[in-house]
Amino acid sequence: MKFYILCDIEGVASLACWDEARSANACYAPMAREMALEAAAAARGLFSGGADEVVIEDMHGDGCNIDCALLPRDARLLRGITHDIVGLTGIFDESYDGVLMVGFHDAASAPGNPTSHTMVSSRIFRLTVNGALWGEFEMYAHAAAYRGVPTLFASGDEGMCAAAARTVPGLLTVPTKSGHGYGVLTKTPELVREEIEGMMAKAVAAAKTATPPALPDHFHVEITYVHHYDAYGCSHYPGASLISPTTVAFDADDYGDVLRFFYFVI
Repeated sequence: MKFYILCDIEGVASLACWDEARSANACYAPMAREMALEAAAAARGLFSGGADEVVIEDMHGDGCNIDCALLPRDARLLRGITHDIVGLTGIFDESYDGVLMVGFHDAASAPGNPTSHTMVSSRIFRLTVNGALWGEFEMYAHAAAYRGVPTLFASGDEGMCAAAARTVPGLLTVPTKSGHGYGVLTKTPELVREEIEGMMAKAVAAAKTATPPALPDHFHVEITYVHHYDAYGCSHYPGASLISPTTVAFDADDYGDVLRFFYFVI
């Protein structure tokens, strides 16, 4: 069985502020290590549960955060930026049995995490699809479903986990922390890693019968930007329209068209 792990940093245990997510700062290194160790815990658990192949994609920033030496020997790591249409749709295909997301965070404008954001924190204020708030989990879970692959697991802040479980009924989750203003109440990294690794046997078992959620027949996307000039510029994307000084709307029936829109306007 083959599994694909998407790993981000803002949802890992103990990370509490933007400085810890940015590589120029001294406080970043421990968080990058924790990101790698939580990905490693998921990979170990998958292999122990019967997985034959595990690919981990480094999803944070430039995609060069995870120290490959901290991962299980048989895992494979995708580093860097492939410039495919929304991350996992590049080397990812229908041959995988399931997607797992580690270290994920709440959506832009949501209170689950002081570092809640959607793709680009300085650019996107809020993103909705068919009236529902979307973050990166929703983007990637639907991208996986577009390829016919179910999303089985997510770890990260409590807000993200709750939203993810609404998007994918039956989803396995490990909450790492809860957001409180510009602070977090966090589990210890050791406990989070144990919980992630321990959940993977259930994920492997679930993959044998899981099916991806049905995609909507139509997608109405609204993106509110931090700056009005970004909205104006992005409104020139074919099919997009400016519906307020800071909000662009886009409609499509095929999620592939939505992913392409995201790529060029986010």
